[in-house]
Amino acid sequence: MIKRSIVLISTLFIVNANALDINSAVNLALKNNNELKQKYYEYDEAKENIELNKSGFKPKLDLSYAYTDRSKARDESLKRDSSASAVLSYNLFNGFSDYNLVKSAKYSAKASNLTLFAFKEDIVYNTKTAYIEFLNKRKNKDTYEVAYKLFKKQYEDSKNRFEQGLIAKNDLLDIQVKMLDAKQNLTRAISDLKIARYELSNILGGIDLQKQTIEELDDNIAIEKNSYKVEFLDNRSEIKALKMSIKSIDSKVDSTKGDFLPSIDASLSYNKYGDDSMPKDLEPDDQKVAQVQLKWNLYDGGIKYSTIDINRLKMRQLKEQLQKTKLDIKLQYQKAKSDLEVALLNYDSAKLALVQAKENYKIVNDKYSEGIVKPTDLTDANYLLTNAKQKFFQAYYDKFLAVAKLDRVFEQSLK
Repeated sequence: MIKRSIVLISTLFIVNANALDINSAVNLALKNNNELKQKYYEYDEAKENIELNKSGFKPKLDLSYAYTDRSKARDESLKRDSSASAVLSYNLFNGFSDYNLVKSAKYSAKASNLTLFAFKEDIVYNTKTAYIEFLNKRKNKDTYEVAYKLFKKQYEDSKNRFEQGLIAKNDLLDIQVKMLDAKQNLTRAISDLKIARYELSNILGGIDLQKQTIEELDDNIAIEKNSYKVEFLDNRSEIKALKMSIKSIDSKVDSTKGDFLPSIDASLSYNKYGDDSMPKDLEPDDQKVAQVQLKWNLYDGGIKYSTIDINRLKMRQLKEQLQKTKLDIKLQYQKAKSDLEVALLNYDSAKLALVQAKENYKIVNDKYSEGIVKPTDLTDANYLLTNAKQKFFQAYYDKFLAVAKLDRVFEQSLK
């Protein structure tokens, strides 16, 4: 009994390990997606840039050593000499340029982090879309498969009737043509399903989905309308990222303005001189030098002015992009809202149409078996049923796509 339970638990674990639902697909994408990993590296680079600019507040230490060999010199005392020095320097004032560069780097890192969050939301949405499209393509394949089997069964039955002289040859040929057409549709649907599987696999980081059981979706969609408020759109990470980028460039402008001010550097150096052939009493004495240096650039050919103008133009570009992004997001909301409304209405009508198409096919098939209706009536009923199934499943999955799109618009997936 215990062994049997262990085997049963192991079997269930294996089945669950090979099962993939939409939530686990999203988690895999967030873990394995190659483009998302690239965005993480970009964010790490932005954070490291902060440390790079902070180095301006730290002292600098330089060591140097020089050795000269004058083998052809006539004077033996001048053939070899050497010197070593250590210089410790520190910037006391730089017009606040270093401070503003660090400030700019921090804003840039915040913008990169917000962009990363937005990209993660895109990955979630794209994963859900690819997952749902795969399920739709799978249902589409199943629908064409059933349609082909029905046409094939009807063709075999009609062939026997034709041999018995019960139906005309043109009716048999009509059924055969429609059967072959259904076979072509099935072949195309199988190919579309393979492509959909590859697309989903790529988003998940290239994992093999051949042995994965991709589970269906739960029909009970809970739509939290309170979470879809228009005023939330101004909190989109893309908008906040652009605002951070504008502040980053503004800080760069302030940094360049600091170049108009003088800079003050303090340094402490130690110099040691040595010469193997020079008498000790003639060697230069070691030197310890403390120095404060004031530098002020009065003219640099207009570089600072041009740099400020360029950054201000970049700010104007980003401000225009910010306004356009706000308009685009509002348009995304209107489209997503409309898509959901249409999807819900279409689903109700498609569900009713499918019920009627099934009933119609059953009635026509029964009459065909009794020889009351023509073969073409049954093929028309088959076409009607196939079309109703396709529209039903399309409407069914459109609901999930619309909800996923709304979640992306309001960034609900990662909250």
